[in-house]
Amino acid sequence: MEWTKLTPGALKAAASECGLAVLPLGSIEAHAGHLPLGNDTFKAERTCLEAAEAEPAVVLPPLYYTDVASMRPTIGAISVRLEVIIDLVLDICDEAARNGFRKILLVSGHGGNASWLAYLRRRLLDRPPAYLVYTYYIELLGGEANRALMETPFDGHGGEVETSIALHLFPQWVDLSGRIEATTPAESPDLAGAMTPFDWPIRWPKAISGNPFPATADKGKIFYESNLRQLVACLRKVKEDTATPRFKDSFVRQIQEPCLHNSPS
Repeated sequence: MEWTKLTPGALKAAASECGLAVLPLGSIEAHAGHLPLGNDTFKAERTCLEAAEAEPAVVLPPLYYTDVASMRPTIGAISVRLEVIIDLVLDICDEAARNGFRKILLVSGHGGNASWLAYLRRRLLDRPPAYLVYTYYIELLGGEANRALMETPFDGHGGEVETSIALHLFPQWVDLSGRIEATTPAESPDLAGAMTPFDWPIRWPKAISGNPFPATADKGKIFYESNLRQLVACLRKVKEDTATPRFKDSFVRQIQEPCLHNSPS
């Protein structure tokens, strides 16, 4: 069920019957030169739509824009400030709740979203809304058992697994004919455990982590369908979840009356 393709009456019925809205989160960034700039968003939206066919939920229009500041030296990246992204996502959640959805699942197809999603979850503790927000990341591999399909030792960004998924989902937008260098991490400065904002682009300056050439659509189908089954299971569990709503209600009562509920004795 796609939010924008439903009539108002159908949306109202869906909110009442399934109660779950899903927001696909992606990015606009390079994966070397062979994958489309919208790769992460295409993947997230497709997985959400197919999962919602198996386990009914309403899928909001995908959010292409996110923080990809580390990718700004590459062509095509569009990066938005973190505070803007977080406020936008919370506004979308507020609006979904206003339309009757008591649970909202944020499904990310871009690994870089993890940091701000963690902050968003923390921010929701300050003033818990009437609805619940869950977050979920679509893993590339789709399960450890699928590692046996890989011909390369690793894939973090635009390598064998991610390119295989793209060849399965949207081969018309994949171009492996150009000059693409399979990469291993570049040498990073020894800072005795200290971290900087440049850690990822220093290690992967060509926007690729891995080797895309062993990728095939057949392998991509297996990776993708594993991811799809996992997301379907997640939708089902989120819809069935009664423990988190009960805990949230208790949590809100305690922070509203701290002296009564949290006395040292």
